[in-house]
Amino acid sequence: MSSIFLDLGGTLVDFKPNYHEPIYFTLIKNGYDVELKSVYRAVSRYLGKENLPTADGNPVINVNEILKMMRISVDKYTLDELQSLKFSSTFYDLYHDTVPFLKTLKNRGYRVYIISNASQKINEVIHNTGISGFLDGVVASYRIGKIKPDPEIFKEGIRIAGETGLYVGDLYEVDYVGAERAGLEPVLLDRNGFYDDLEVRKAGNLIKVLSYL
Repeated sequence: MSSIFLDLGGTLVDFKPNYHEPIYFTLIKNGYDVELKSVYRAVSRYLGKENLPTADGNPVINVNEILKMMRISVDKYTLDELQSLKFSSTFYDLYHDTVPFLKTLKNRGYRVYIISNASQKINEVIHNTGISGFLDGVVASYRIGKIKPDPEIFKEGIRIAGETGLYVGDLYEVDYVGAERAGLEPVLLDRNGFYDDLEVRKAGNLIKVLSYL
């Protein structure tokens, strides 16, 4: 195995706000007692559903579905506020472990491929964060018309690389399940310990992912 496949957002790049954050902060502001973990996990389950509607390569967020998964009902004012939320990220930066991780992979001779649900903005992000020189290929959903967890987007990465390999991503239902179905060896990147109940291959940071290589 000489190739490794990586998610972008939540794995290499920290996008703010993330999908779950505006939902969580709106609920807290309006007096609802929820945990950040429970919102995150509900969003992960929602994003792992088949055939979600998309816009510019990204899944469309349906707050009603996420609330159902959380088994929570809210008043009309809160619901209207949640439904009016914008889920586009306004800030992004590399995680502290991204460059050391990528440098280690390249020093060990690995080819590195991104597989990401993303709009054309991914090209700007990769350029502006300075990681383009570490990458051997990028598979973005806006180009191929499929979004994770659809196995086809992962299989496109396998086709480009010419082999399978390890895949690292931060959402269980989206990244781990989708990659495994496509024949990759998934590792769940659980930076916040939100998947502490799952007995799967996982790591708390990118450096610890290296132990799976």
